[in-house]
Amino acid sequence: MFATAPASSNADAASLLDVAARVRQIELITRRLVNDTMAGQYHAVFKGRGMSFDSVREYQAGDDIRTIDWNVSARTGGVFVKQYVEERELTVLVAVDVSASMGIGTVERSKRDLAAEVAAVLAFSALSNNDRVGLVLFSDRIEHVVPPKKGRGHVLRMVNDLLRIAPKGRQTRLDMVCDELSRIVRKRSVVFLLSDFLDSEFDRSFGVLARRHDAVPLVISDPVEEKFPDLAGLVPLQDAETGAVQWFDAGDAQCRTAYWQRQAVLRRKAETLLRKHGAEPVEAKVGQDYVPALVTYFRRRAARQ
Repeated sequence: MFATAPASSNADAASLLDVAARVRQIELITRRLVNDTMAGQYHAVFKGRGMSFDSVREYQAGDDIRTIDWNVSARTGGVFVKQYVEERELTVLVAVDVSASMGIGTVERSKRDLAAEVAAVLAFSALSNNDRVGLVLFSDRIEHVVPPKKGRGHVLRMVNDLLRIAPKGRQTRLDMVCDELSRIVRKRSVVFLLSDFLDSEFDRSFGVLARRHDAVPLVISDPVEEKFPDLAGLVPLQDAETGAVQWFDAGDAQCRTAYWQRQAVLRRKAETLLRKHGAEPVEAKVGQDYVPALVTYFRRRAARQ
């Protein structure tokens, strides 16, 4: 079984009210996005388990003759065709990285805040298509699990838990969460994996997950991870996950270029690994509208299908 940890119980009344307000704000934003844009895109990509017979109706010009119900047609003297409905109820898991590096935010909010909103969009999209959705929060361990269910209250609980969680781990272990999801989730499901992907040892484990499930990686990033700001003097940089501190000459153009190149290499390495296993990474950047990237991904994938 998943090892779970409860959401933080040490928050005072003010912080709890703040979380409640943020949950309501996220619901308003994401439900509007889902109703206006995302629900149809989601449905076009993530099909149900198959088609089941629903009813019959009279034949109309252009109907496929293979759908004619010859028994009903013979009994009634007319021509009737079978109608089918899609069997949905997919199981959707939203796995969100809550390691220390996801707490970084240099624009208007942290990567974790952005991940919470994207997770809510995905969860409400699943809900609007009658799918069951669950949540897995992870760092270098499984921090918290909300089993898949339906309902608005269930999705709001997911968002609330994501905002309130006080992770015990600081580092990112994508191999661990991929292995755990592959082991525990028996039935083929849709797995959205939200992380900054600042990890490099998850090739084998992600490959297994992608073969067993429909794995969709969403790369959450902050502008400072792509281009260091032009500042003056030495700046201490602390690794959020290890605590290691390194001094950086922010006023030196060569240092800034070296920093950018190193970050670019890390991003390309993660993208290459994900694409190697047939997954197309979707980027969501703090301070930028992530909806076009999601819509483009869904449309591109639907066209391929």
